[in-house]
Amino acid sequence: MCPPSSTGAVRGRPRREGVSDAVVTALVRLVATHGYAGTNLDAVARTAGVAKTTLYRRWPSKGALAVDALATTLGAPPVGGVDAADDIHRAVDWLAQRVRDLEVRRLLVGLVAEAGVDDDVRRALRRRLRDPVAERLVDRWGLEPGEVDLAVDLVVGTLLHRLALNGEITAEDAERVTRIVTGLVDR
Repeated sequence: MCPPSSTGAVRGRPRREGVSDAVVTALVRLVATHGYAGTNLDAVARTAGVAKTTLYRRWPSKGALAVDALATTLGAPPVGGVDAADDIHRAVDWLAQRVRDLEVRRLLVGLVAEAGVDDDVRRALRRRLRDPVAERLVDRWGLEPGEVDLAVDLVVGTLLHRLALNGEITAEDAERVTRIVTGLVDR
């Protein structure tokens, strides 16, 4: 959006309602169908019914848009457990359920791969998804930050790996991950 003028009014045309939602929805659907690598911003703009310049006014890159789309699609993990172990259990179950969703899985896998070669995507994933969860566990339960950081890696990495190699994440898988991670941070 343009900065306010000296009179306090915003210059330029106001942003059209619903455009960001339409773009995020278009990206999510295209990634679910064609994968992250097979999705480009031309197709996103066309599917959302907007100009490509509209995308670049809101997001500097496909990666930035995809991080926003993943954060929106994924939602926030549940909080409010009775102790750290309960919060971890709830978060692992929640993530296992969300990663079973094709749209979430394809976005997450694509962005993890992209983060390996794009520092901006890596930083955005940490800032938007990982850090808020880790900070909440550290603040709420007084857990060690380094252990929480590793625990997040163990949860996400293990669930994605199980899904990739076994084709599913079972309730037993989620329970095992919960026990391992709880043992790591609850000493």
